[in-house]
Amino acid sequence: MLYDRAMSRTTKRATRLKEIEEFLLARRRPVAIRELAQRFGANRSTIYRSLADLETEWDVPLRHEPAGHVWIDRERYLTHVRLTLDQTTAVFLAARLLARYSDKPNPHAVGALNKLSIALEHAAPHIARHVARTSERLDRPLTESQREYLQCLEALTRAWADGVRVGLVQREAPELERLFEPYFIEPSAWGFSTYVIGFDHYRHDLRTFKVERLLRVRLTADTYTIPESFDPYEKLAGAWGVNWGAGGEPTEVVLRFAAGRAAERVRETNWHETQTIEDMPDGGCVLRIVVGSTQEMKPWIRQWGPDCEVLAPAALRTEIGEDMRRAGQVYGF
Repeated sequence: MLYDRAMSRTTKRATRLKEIEEFLLARRRPVAIRELAQRFGANRSTIYRSLADLETEWDVPLRHEPAGHVWIDRERYLTHVRLTLDQTTAVFLAARLLARYSDKPNPHAVGALNKLSIALEHAAPHIARHVARTSERLDRPLTESQREYLQCLEALTRAWADGVRVGLVQREAPELERLFEPYFIEPSAWGFSTYVIGFDHYRHDLRTFKVERLLRVRLTADTYTIPESFDPYEKLAGAWGVNWGAGGEPTEVVLRFAAGRAAERVRETNWHETQTIEDMPDGGCVLRIVVGSTQEMKPWIRQWGPDCEVLAPAALRTEIGEDMRRAGQVYGF
């Protein structure tokens, strides 16, 4: 009976600590001790003891203010995740893609992969070694421009997480600071770039900015709420990369690929959500894709050389044809 009572008290205490932790994380602002006491039906002494236990036993990084307020330092807060071996492999493959397609060092990715490697040392030492080597691939000194990019990305991440507006300054217009609300951050393999999507108060419209082209990002104290109607996945579904167009009519791009390796390569990959592939009698194939903008597709089309012919739209066919003609001139043809 005494054991059961002790277990009941322990369970109740752990539940209270978890609820306080989740409440502070959800509020995203300093919370008064009296507000916590009212919220959890406890006196202030109990709340103070619970906060002390969160710090000492659960390693929750709390910040206390003189006015009797407390909040969680989200920059130091560690999220605990338990992964199966297959889930770990999925994370490893994502890290390999990051290492292969990122042209910039990333100390945050390095830190995360190092922790993953240590966690896998006993369960899967062979995979742990490869995770560590992938981490080494991303662990390089930062140039000045890369450091500025990382600082901008960190500020945008903090603003996105906390729901606060930022002041954006682009390299091309260093005298202009835009008030901006980050709604989504999206990487792009085309150009090894990162983009932030959100509401631009300067244009009073939804805009996309390339983080590499930002000079600095300043956090403000103004808060915002992402509209329920904003769905980044719906918008990006109409993009080849991150450019979904300016609200005009979607464009159907029709490409014919030559028989052989080109057509085989096209058939084995899901390039876009809207794609359809039609096999041709000669062994080639025709790929149809609907996008909001063709701008990001152009480098991909060019890389196929003569194995890819643009059938539509006519303007894109003319542009790619002219690019191929000029490329031939470079080589003396």
